[in-house]
Amino acid sequence: MNRKSIGLPIVLLLMILAACRSSKPVEPRFYLLEFPSERIQADTLEMLPYVLEILPVDVHPAFASHQIAIRERSHELRYFSNHQWAVRPGQSLTRFVAEYFARTEIFQKTDTRFWTMQPDFKLKTSVYQLEVVRERNDFLAFLSVEFQLISNHDGSVMFSHTAAKSRLLEKRNLNLFAEAINRLFFEELNYFARKVHFGLHSAQ
Repeated sequence: MNRKSIGLPIVLLLMILAACRSSKPVEPRFYLLEFPSERIQADTLEMLPYVLEILPVDVHPAFASHQIAIRERSHELRYFSNHQWAVRPGQSLTRFVAEYFARTEIFQKTDTRFWTMQPDFKLKTSVYQLEVVRERNDFLAFLSVEFQLISNHDGSVMFSHTAAKSRLLEKRNLNLFAEAINRLFFEELNYFARKVHFGLHSAQ
């Protein structure tokens, strides 16, 4: 074997090692579900004389972690490796709901926990799906959610609202996905809150 034949594999090995050293590791990106304060309208509703306790938002276990899910087939999910939620969806959406009612002032008092008083109602929120859906070359944001206003007197469901909504993203970008989920969640929560307000107001 001549020197040229020996030297060629060594050169290739050195080139590969140099390429590995020069390539930068992929940095993870984090996304946040948060209350969009600019979405609150100026026409505030009349305050109801009730106390509302906001229960922690219950997210299906498949979507409850920091991982962002993408649905590849009807029963197949995978998770993005370098794209994550900055805060677990259950925690961020609970804060979302609390801030919504604090800003709209639909109820006389709202909080996530009461120690010294008995609330009149409890708000239960269940998120069944929170995912990216791939359709050919497009990404869609998909949210399936249910809201229930529960009487603290007898445990009955006074009002409920269920929605399963999707929104096509302009491009395959997870920042646009997080923004779309924010908007979808706000729209359904706002619809439900107004439904509750007018229902309770007419019953007074």
